[in-house]
Amino acid sequence: MMNPSPPGIPATAYVLITDPGGRLLLVHPAKPEAPWHLPGGIVEEGESPLDAARREIREELGLILDVQTWDFLAVEWLQATRPGRRDRLSFIYAGPRLNPADHARITLQREEIDAWRWELPNSALQMLHPRLAARIAGTLHNPRPSPTTYLETRTAEATR
Repeated sequence: MMNPSPPGIPATAYVLITDPGGRLLLVHPAKPEAPWHLPGGIVEEGESPLDAARREIREELGLILDVQTWDFLAVEWLQATRPGRRDRLSFIYAGPRLNPADHARITLQREEIDAWRWELPNSALQMLHPRLAARIAGTLHNPRPSPTTYLETRTAEATR
């Protein structure tokens, strides 16, 4: 018997990590034909989005990063696009800039991530899933003194 979905809205948390040259750190999920992604993932029950972001970085990359609440970049409500899926909230944090010594410490969680790389913003946007690219494009091209934004994504293929 399948467990019913927990009540509430599912959430994900991702971290936008850069290097001193302004490149973005991308990870590739260990799934055939999956698009590149930002490090991060699902917020687990009883976990805050910030704690999930820290945990996912630790698990996926083997790094302990000092992501803080003031690093909050955006939250977006994403309407479900297929039957069986649920609407969700996606939190994005601006992570710290990593230096070359940090690069050497990256250890991938091979069950989930099979590669990582640095990409300049424009090429990163081309490699990321289109919805994720749209979510971060404005921030990359139009940094503001107070970059926190709330977004909603509604698509024609939505389930309702």
